[in-house]
Amino acid sequence: MFSFNKKGERISSTNYWFAGIHISSSASKLEASLMGCEGAYPGASLTLQKSVSFDLPEEIIAAYEDVLESVRIEQDSVSLKRSSPNASLEDSASFFPKTNTSARSARKTLVPQTLTKLSLLRSMIVDIQEEAFSELLADSDVKPQEVVAIALNDPGIWTGPCDWEPRESYYPLSDGSLLATRTGINVIYSFVPADWSPLGHGRAFLSFPYWILLSSSDRGRLILDLGETGRWTYIPPSQTADSWSKTLYREVVPCGALLNLFTRQVTKGESSIDLSGKLSVQGKNSGELLSFWREYQDKARESANLQQRYYSTSHSGLLNETFYFEALKSAPPRKFSSLDALCTSVHFIAEQIKDSVESNVKQFAEPYDVVLTGAAKQNGLLFSILSTLMESSEFHKLSEYGFLEDSFDATAVATLGILFAAGIPAALTALYGVKSDALLGRIVPGTSESRNLFLKFASGNSNQR
Repeated sequence: MFSFNKKGERISSTNYWFAGIHISSSASKLEASLMGCEGAYPGASLTLQKSVSFDLPEEIIAAYEDVLESVRIEQDSVSLKRSSPNASLEDSASFFPKTNTSARSARKTLVPQTLTKLSLLRSMIVDIQEEAFSELLADSDVKPQEVVAIALNDPGIWTGPCDWEPRESYYPLSDGSLLATRTGINVIYSFVPADWSPLGHGRAFLSFPYWILLSSSDRGRLILDLGETGRWTYIPPSQTADSWSKTLYREVVPCGALLNLFTRQVTKGESSIDLSGKLSVQGKNSGELLSFWREYQDKARESANLQQRYYSTSHSGLLNETFYFEALKSAPPRKFSSLDALCTSVHFIAEQIKDSVESNVKQFAEPYDVVLTGAAKQNGLLFSILSTLMESSEFHKLSEYGFLEDSFDATAVATLGILFAAGIPAALTALYGVKSDALLGRIVPGTSESRNLFLKFASGNSNQR
């Protein structure tokens, strides 16, 4: 297995390099990392050479949301056509009033444009990915011909199950072929489809790279990501050869996405970010609203008709931020101010995360540290509540382990690229519940020189010791 070199020093003059580029779940941010690897053999060292991150242009965010809306309308149309006469959507209406009827009526106009919109979005993303790759190499003392491959990950487009395929289908936003043509570098992408774990699509496949990068021989580590979604990954101590099989991953609750939604309501659209939690602390935590949300989410998870509308994916069981926002329409007679809703949502997020961690990680006796990451960690109220609820744990930053705060997922994606090139399965039966261990990803070859470099690395003869 590979080992991460925290020092960040160039390993040797014959080092092999991999780039990892990751796009956030809302297509609002890009992060990229340049990783070095001694060779494709057990014990080879990994080194993080450089990382960059930046916000994506509003044009890309809007284009992604437009594609998602077009797909949602198309799926809604298909669902209505296939439903039996007795299977109406009244169950959904009993929760919240139906919305977006104008979009429904316009579906005949929008649906034929979905593929065109997706093609345009892919072209825009390739431009940004190419720019990020160039930025990684600038001032890094690494030449393009030394890069074995560029590994890509993005939120993609998910479409629901159908009569002939019970699983969801995934369409990447990244155009690996176009990027390989432009850069001449091998491109490894589409890691998600091999991950059919019930723990959730699109994120669980990073758990194994997390273990490679952060495992310690003496203590476990809980990576608590307070990003758009509140999620955590438990990394057990690497005391045995198969300790990675105890790695756990859970998506728990919409976090930054929910806070931003209520912040926009509080500020009447002027802002979507509650800097340092200054607005959150001005509201009151409502125990009545907390109980209401708990009861409604439990009831919603039993309703098949709500799955498509409010679940992030049909297998994740994660209700999105819209669910909790619209739930206020059916809340008890007592009215809640926007500030109260924002404050209560902070308490709700912290409570859900704490309960999820305790109910899953308590099975392990090993002590563990909490590694806090994600933009929402800057919310002072959320951090304070979590610190109180998880008082037995020490809180740490990714920088303490040799990583930049805003590019850890890109480093994990680069690690996936290294695993693929080395022929090491990253979809593991014991970890994800897949039928058999398998490689994650697919490759688009670059130039003949780039292909030869890939084969040289994959042969495992480089820097053998």
